[in-house]
Amino acid sequence: MPTRSWRFHAARILLLTLAIALLGWAIGHPWLTLGTAAMIYLGWQGVNLWQLYRWVKEPSSDIPQSYGMWADIYDGISIMEVRNRRQKQKYRSMIGEFRSLTNALPDATLAIDENDVITWFNHAAETLLDLKNPGDLGQPVTNLIREPRFADWLAVQGVVQSPLEMASPRGDRRWLAVDAVAFREVQRLLILHDTTEVHDLEKIRRDFVANISHELRTPLTVVQGYLEMLDKHPEDEVAVAVAKMLKQTSQMQSLLDDLLELSRVQSGAARSNEEVLNVEALLMQHKEQAEEISAGRHQLVFDIEPGVGLAGVATDLKSAFGNLIANAIKYTPKNRTVKVEWFTSNDGPCLRVTDEGIGIPTRDIPRITERFYRVGSGRGQKTGGTGLGLAIVKHVVNAHGAELKIESELGAGSRFTVQFPAERLRLQAATAANETRPENSAEDG
Repeated sequence: MPTRSWRFHAARILLLTLAIALLGWAIGHPWLTLGTAAMIYLGWQGVNLWQLYRWVKEPSSDIPQSYGMWADIYDGISIMEVRNRRQKQKYRSMIGEFRSLTNALPDATLAIDENDVITWFNHAAETLLDLKNPGDLGQPVTNLIREPRFADWLAVQGVVQSPLEMASPRGDRRWLAVDAVAFREVQRLLILHDTTEVHDLEKIRRDFVANISHELRTPLTVVQGYLEMLDKHPEDEVAVAVAKMLKQTSQMQSLLDDLLELSRVQSGAARSNEEVLNVEALLMQHKEQAEEISAGRHQLVFDIEPGVGLAGVATDLKSAFGNLIANAIKYTPKNRTVKVEWFTSNDGPCLRVTDEGIGIPTRDIPRITERFYRVGSGRGQKTGGTGLGLAIVKHVVNAHGAELKIESELGAGSRFTVQFPAERLRLQAATAANETRPENSAEDG
C-alpha cells in the first residue's frame, strides 16, 4: 500500500472535524459533540501508541494493524523491516564468504584488539596453534603463545614493523614466521606461516657447510705443512711452484675459516651467552692486529670514547669489528688513512670505520653484504678476500638489533657505520687502556 502524504491525513482530520461540528450543531450540542469526538480520537491514538510500544519491546512479534495515519506508519515500518532483513542476509552472506576464504588460507590468522586479546581466528590457527573455538576467544594472545621473544616482539610492533621467526608453541619441532598487520586503528591481524621446511633446509645447509669445512681443513693443513717444509729448502725448479701453492692453500684456509665463522654466527648458538663487552679493550686488540696487517703501510687512527661498554655476544662482535677493520686496511692503498671510531650518538653506541680506499660503486652497495659477492672480477683476488667478511658483519649486526650503514665514493673511500640500539649501551669505568688514549688516537705510520 503506497504511503500517503501528511497533507492527505491533515485534510481528512479537518473534514472529519467539520462533519462532527455540523452534527453537533444539528442536534444542538456542538461543543459536547466535539469534546466527545476528541476524547474518542485521543483514546484511539493511545491504543495505537500502546501497540507500537509493545511491538518495539518485542520486535519478533507481528507488526500491528490499524487505519489511517497509523496504517501508513506501520506499513513504513514493515518496509524498513524487510529492507533490514535483506541487508542482514547480505551481510551474513558476506561474513560467511569471508570466513570461507580465511579458513581456506594455509596460514594461521588471528585478530587481536588494543589489549592483545584474541577476537577471532581461522581454522589454520586452530590446527597450527592448537586453539579452541570459542574457548580461547577473549584470551590474551600471550597467554596462549608462551614464547618470551613473541611477547617482546608484539610489544614493539606499534613502533617497529618486523617479522619474527620462532619455534611453535605446541613443541612439535615446527618453526613459524609471524607478521603483524594493523587494521581498524587499534586492532591487529597476526599472520603465522609454517616455515619448518625452509628452516630445516637452512639448518641442513649450515650443517653441510660446517661439516665440509671441517673435513677439508685437516688435509689442507697437512698439505700446507709439507709445502712450508719445502719452502724452507727451496730448489730453483720447485720454488716458484711451492710459493704459488702456499698462496692458494692460504687462500683456501681463509675461506674455510670464514665459512666456519659464518656458519657459527648464523646458527645463533651463542646468542644466549650475552655479556657486557669492554669495547675499549677489544678495539685495542684489533689495533694491534691492524698494525700487523698494515705492516706500516697505512696511517691508523683509533679514536675511542672511554667508558662506553656494549651488551652482546663477545665472540660475534669481535668477529664483526675485526672484519670491518681488516677490510678497510685491505682495500686502502698504502700511505693513506684508516680511522676507527667508537662513540655514543643520540641513538646509542656507534662504531664507525672510515678509509681512504678505492671505494664501492653505488650500484653494488645494496649487495655488498651478500655471501661471496665481490665488486669487480679481480677485487677479491688482489686483496686475498673470501667474499664472506661483510656477510658475517651483517648477520652479527642484525642479531644485535643494530643497523649497518654503508657510504662510499669511488676513488675517495668508504665509511661503514654500525649503529647499536640505546638499550645495549653499558657505561663502564675507564679502563687502563684509557691512560694511553692520546697514543691510541695518534697516527701510526
